[in-house]
Amino acid sequence: MLSFFKKKTADNEGEYAEVKEAAETKSRKKKDKSDFSEISDKSVKEIERSFIPFDTLLSRVQQHMAENYAVELYEADKKDMMKRLIKQYMKDNNYYVPNMTLGEVADKLYIEMAEYSILTPWLLRKDIEEININGWDDVEIIPAKGARFKAEHFKDAGHLVDVLKRLLHHNHITWDSSKPIATGFLGSNIRVTAGYTDICDNARGACASIRIVNPSKITREQFIESGMVSEEEYDFLVTCFIHGVSQCYAGETGSGKTTIMADIMSNYPNNKRLITLEKSVREFDLVKRDENGNVINDVLHLVTKETDDPARDVTLAKLLTMCLTMHPNSICVAEMKNEEAWQAQEAARTGHTVLTTTHASSTHQIYTRLATLCLQAHSLPLDTILSLVTEAFPIGIYLKQLDDGSRHIMEIAECIQGEKGKYETRTLYRYDIIDEVRNPDGTARIIGKHVKVNPPTENFMKRLRDNGVPKDKLEIYGRV
Repeated sequence: MLSFFKKKTADNEGEYAEVKEAAETKSRKKKDKSDFSEISDKSVKEIERSFIPFDTLLSRVQQHMAENYAVELYEADKKDMMKRLIKQYMKDNNYYVPNMTLGEVADKLYIEMAEYSILTPWLLRKDIEEININGWDDVEIIPAKGARFKAEHFKDAGHLVDVLKRLLHHNHITWDSSKPIATGFLGSNIRVTAGYTDICDNARGACASIRIVNPSKITREQFIESGMVSEEEYDFLVTCFIHGVSQCYAGETGSGKTTIMADIMSNYPNNKRLITLEKSVREFDLVKRDENGNVINDVLHLVTKETDDPARDVTLAKLLTMCLTMHPNSICVAEMKNEEAWQAQEAARTGHTVLTTTHASSTHQIYTRLATLCLQAHSLPLDTILSLVTEAFPIGIYLKQLDDGSRHIMEIAECIQGEKGKYETRTLYRYDIIDEVRNPDGTARIIGKHVKVNPPTENFMKRLRDNGVPKDKLEIYGRV
């Protein structure tokens, strides 16, 4: 009896437990159902906060920074502080971007907000010469060596305009519909020329050409090893420059004319005064120092200055007029595009050695190009101006970048004057293309060599001899 009672009681308790558990489960399900929308909303919110699209995060971080910090935070020396604040904001809000670490996201956000977005990595590289932007969806990179290629593009037209405005901001330049064309400089070696949407395809946004001057020094040996110039050609150009023969280097943009000219100038004697003139930004750095940091040569670098009032602009022509009163032995005009050509040829014909560059497609066309530029300053007869410029620049050098990306001095010529503006160019050295080979990847490889074509004329050799060129060098130049 007792055993039965105990069994029954246990059965009742078991039934009670089952009923109780069932009731609790039902209650729990009911509660879960009533709270389902709240739990679902919370889960969605947590997922959104954990995995946020980069563009959404960028917008929120920009708003956070604008509301809580001063614009000075965007200055270069505050870079580390700004990145720390970005990281802290992401941690506080539990924000994450898929497949990126917190540090990588902070770096990318900083580049977008304070630097130049997709352009920043290319602007920092020393092997890139030019970035051409044809629209928000077309960014082309031109390397120092090799073929050009397409790079990652902008998000949209607005993104491109925003980044270009940031690039030009350092120059305090107005760039909008009222002034759709602007040229600015970033640091000492990057030139930015931008066109606003009004003069471009509106759907693709703005356009720009960004020219990067490689700050690294290229040595004489590297020029020769790369095939840009032969050893004798290099020595000939240096000898002419040191001994008072003015020269004009011609070629397309990117052909290497300024680079080789700068290296030729680096050979100038320390006891002679050299003044260089450049437009808006200084690219040359020809100052030499000893082991203690003391300057040992006599070089002055000058640059032009543009203002809102054209009458107050400091142009190349004005710099040329000024530097002629500063007793230079040699003058370099980085590039002649306008009326400064007149002052340059005047300086070259009055005892100064002048080096310069211009855009022309051959050595022969150098002189008609210079004459055309001189006409901007004086309306003399063309044959008169041609007589002046051919006298001023006895040596013309033409450079070209070939299909395989290599650069070569294609021709060095002596200009021989004739009567009434007539002239001829006598080829002294030439780069002969022997063959073009196609690589398996479809790119080209040019095979060629530098050859000596003619010796200088007797009049030119006499000039070199009178200016102190050693006999052994004259013998080399006189041989073919």
